[in-house]
Amino acid sequence: MKKLNIRALGFFASILILAAPLHAIEKGDWIIRAGYTNIDPVSDNGDIVSVHDKSNLTATFAYLVSDNVGIEVLAGLPFEHDIYDKALNTGLKIGSGKHLPPTVSLQYYFTPKAKIRPYIGLGLNYTFFFKEETSGPLSGASLDLGSSTGLVYQFGIDWQLENNVTFNLDVRKFNLETKANVTNIDNSSLVDVLPATLSFDTPLDPVTIGIGLTWVF
Repeated sequence: MKKLNIRALGFFASILILAAPLHAIEKGDWIIRAGYTNIDPVSDNGDIVSVHDKSNLTATFAYLVSDNVGIEVLAGLPFEHDIYDKALNTGLKIGSGKHLPPTVSLQYYFTPKAKIRPYIGLGLNYTFFFKEETSGPLSGASLDLGSSTGLVYQFGIDWQLENNVTFNLDVRKFNLETKANVTNIDNSSLVDVLPATLSFDTPLDPVTIGIGLTWVF
């Protein structure tokens, strides 16, 4: 029991040391984060297709309107997702599409003066798709993926490494669904299997996990 108490005291002492005040963030600061993010759609994208995950570089820009409250904008390079057949049970790649997910979030920072700064956010996302292409048995057909608007839930942690440089972990859950329209199927090898046009909803609702660095100005 004594050993357990000593370990517990050591654990809480470590937490207090890590949370010791260093360079505080405060009203008027700009927080810039840059890193690498993985977008992982839900495994159940419906009965027609499955959409695989993708990673790329991202950046965020936040402005603190108070010591605890910030407004953040998410930006990044395009993400290209591969699309695979599910309806015909072939598992073959039948297309791909690129997208950008610009998001504006309202954030709350729990410990702005500590070395470890957890925060939460609620945002509004607008995702638009472009450069959609068909491939495999669907080559020759045309694919169009509709844009989507939805809420984003965010949890992150900034862990200060130096006076003005901080490691960041950021996790988000997107409410995101696109409507897929496939036309000119009669120009593909599936002409005798599918109708000339096909339209269906594809829930994506991805979880994103990003790691990177944070700079405060």
